[in-house]
Parts: sequence; structure tokens; C-alpha cells
Amino acid sequence: MKVVEARRRAPGEGSRECTGQERIQVLLAAFNGERYIGEQLDSILAQTVPGIEILVSDDGSADATREILEQYRQAYPGRVLIRHRAKEGGYQSRPGQVPEPAMNFFWLLSQAGGDYVLLSDQDDVWRPDKVEVLLKRMKEIERPGRPALVFSDMEVVDAGLRQISPSFFAYGRSSPGRTAFSEILAENPVTGGALMMNRALAEMAKDVPQACFMHDWWIALTASCFGEVSCVQEPLSLYRQHGGNTLGARNTGSLGDLKERALRGSQVRENYRRMFRQARAFGRMYGKRLEDSQREALLAFLSLPGKTPAGRFACIVKNRFYKSSWLQTLAQCVTIPKAGK
Repeated sequence: MKVVEARRRAPGEGSRECTGQERIQVLLAAFNGERYIGEQLDSILAQTVPGIEILVSDDGSADATREILEQYRQAYPGRVLIRHRAKEGGYQSRPGQVPEPAMNFFWLLSQAGGDYVLLSDQDDVWRPDKVEVLLKRMKEIERPGRPALVFSDMEVVDAGLRQISPSFFAYGRSSPGRTAFSEILAENPVTGGALMMNRALAEMAKDVPQACFMHDWWIALTASCFGEVSCVQEPLSLYRQHGGNTLGARNTGSLGDLKERALRGSQVRENYRRMFRQARAFGRMYGKRLEDSQREALLAFLSLPGKTPAGRFACIVKNRFYKSSWLQTLAQCVTIPKAGK
């Protein structure tokens, strides 16, 4: 596969507003990505912010992914760096706990040293100014020593980059403005491939429990509890929807989606169990550092499985444990598994 070389800019060309001496790293977790990974690497290397490093972990690909990565490493020495989790050890997932792709990202996070860190899916394509726009917003909200996270919308496309929806938020009927701690306990508005975190958040987020539901949810929960979260309401990348996605974009909240969820009820209940395991793990890890209002919200959230449907509804409304739509919010009153089941 031919490596497409990103255009090199002359000194002073491109945006200089956000390009002091910051070290910016993109973490890319790869697995059997030969079909799309080159296109994504090209889009990262073509960013308007110069000097971005790409730290890649291949998770045992059986296709040509490793060969493609090696081509890019040779073409961009010092900018494309390859790590091998299996060889270097650490951050091993156990069955039924942290999904393997999430563990790959957490391991990469433990290896990263950038001032600002972004996560990348292997099959997306980034708009040339994505890092520039996110970094500008980061500078607006960041405070010394405090975790900060910014994220953006994405355009949903098919395998051939044909548009499915101009907005990931609209397609999934998500509410990106709901970034309070109590709100993120119940639903994650942040997609990993759309976020940027600062150094303070990266240091906190790499301490991951086995009960974590997914890497982006844990990172968002940490940021909302101890720092700042802000959303850029414009699509800065193309989110490629295809059969190989780990989770994929969903047209959630529609009657069709709810019907599908009803047919796979056991998986939905298991996801709720994982959601509550994650919340308990967060409490064990950070309970002593929580503010009183955060501790009360966490305890209220963990009380939901033990309540009646009516009691759950009252608790959800009081604490704003909302889902993306009222249909989903109402549905969770009856689909959350009872305590002990």
C-alpha cells in the first residue's frame, strides 16, 4: 500500500494561534484495519497544527495493518510511533470486563506524555482543522492543574464516506450539552474519537478499574467530576459506520431502536449491570475526593436497581439521570435489573 505523504508546510504557514510549545499526541488503537487505517493516518498528518505525534498500538492484527503502520513509521520518523502491548505488558483485560479496544486505549494512555492527547479510531477521517479547533476551545476552558475535556460532533458516513447523517449527535439523538457529573453517570455524550484531553485528565484517566464500561465513558466521567467538559457543536471528523465498528453510531430513541432493544433484552440488562459496576468502581476509587453533591448523586444513582419503577422515575427526574430521549428515560424505569439479579 502506498503511503500518501502529507503536505509539508513552510515556516509560519497554517494556524499559529494555538501552537506554542505544546506537545500534542494522537493515540490510535489498531486491529485488522488495513482497509481504512492509511486514510486516517493521512488525515491526522495533514492537520493544520504541525508536529503532531501519532502513538499506535496494534492489538494483534492478522491482516496487513502492521505492514502499513511500518510504512508510515519509516516515512514519518519521530511522528508515527508504534508500541506493542502484548510485548511490553500491562493493562490486560479479563473476560466480561473492560472491552479489549478500551483496554488498548488505556494502555496507550499510560505510554503517552503529551500536553494534550486525542484518541483516534482507525477508520475515521479527520477534518484538517480538527486539532486546531479543539485546542482553541481547550485553551478557553482549561485551568491550571485541573482536568479538562473537549469534544465535537461528527458527520456519520458509510464505508465509502457517503453521508448517512450530517450530525452524530442528531443521528444518535444524544444531548451533548448534558455534561454534569450526575448526567454522565447515566449516559455518556462523549465519543472517544471526538475528544481531546489535557495532561491533568490523562494522568487521572489512566488509572482504570476492570469495571470500566468503556474508555470514553470513564474519561468523560472523570472530567465531569473533577474538571471541565465542553462541546464543539460542529462536525470535525467523519465517523465511518460499517459492520466492523466496536459499537457504532445508532439511531437511538426511535421506536425501531426501542423494538430492537426489546428483542435483545438480555444484552440491555447486562449493559445496565456494567453501568452500575462502573459507577461503584468510580465511588471506590474517588469517593473520598467527591463533593457532597456528587456523593449524593452517586448514591442516588446506585440506589436505582433497588427501587420500584415509580421510585426509579422519581429518582431519575430529581437527579437528572436522563437518557437521550424520553422514551429511553421511561424505558429504563422498567429495564434496569432489580438489585441482586
